[in-house]
Amino acid sequence: MAALGSWDISELKGCNLPQRAQSAFTGATMNLVGADYSPVLYIGKQLVNGTNYCFLAVQTLITAKPKKRLVKMVVHEDFDGTCKLLSVSPINL
Repeated sequence: MAALGSWDISELKGCNLPQRAQSAFTGATMNLVGADYSPVLYIGKQLVNGTNYCFLAVQTLITAKPKKRLVKMVVHEDFDGTCKLLSVSPINL
């Protein structure tokens, strides 16, 4: 239950991502410590020295009382297939 006046993020079950976008998301987030991410909306891609992918995702902070929030994520995939997280920005509701 969320605190009075705050948003309670719905239990979103993820989304169907294009295969390349799914691989980039997984590659960029699988070794992160302190938070888990689950994509809920694939926004699109940008070709710049590789490919940038943009997602809306649920971020679950790994704490005694896990906290969830919506975030915008940008993931970059190099031409050699290496993926890294470029940015995570909270979505203020």
